[in-house]
Amino acid sequence: MFIKTIIPDSTSVTIQLPESYVGEEVRLIAVVEKKWNKSHQPEDKVDMIRKKYSAYPRIDLSGFSFNRDEANDFS
Repeated sequence: MFIKTIIPDSTSVTIQLPESYVGEEVRLIAVVEKKWNKSHQPEDKVDMIRKKYSAYPRIDLSGFSFNRDEANDFS
């Protein structure tokens, strides 16, 4: 396996492959790797999710019990 990270400065890119790849079938895959900004840290995501879903009413499920036999009874 040969992995090389580049930052292209044009739409045309030339790469140098190892000598052992000559004559072999080679697959090239281009993936854009995004770096995490300081504003997108996991703590910020948790706050964003809390803020988004705080508009919905909360339901108390502490007294809820799930009966598997009742749920699977199709008669």
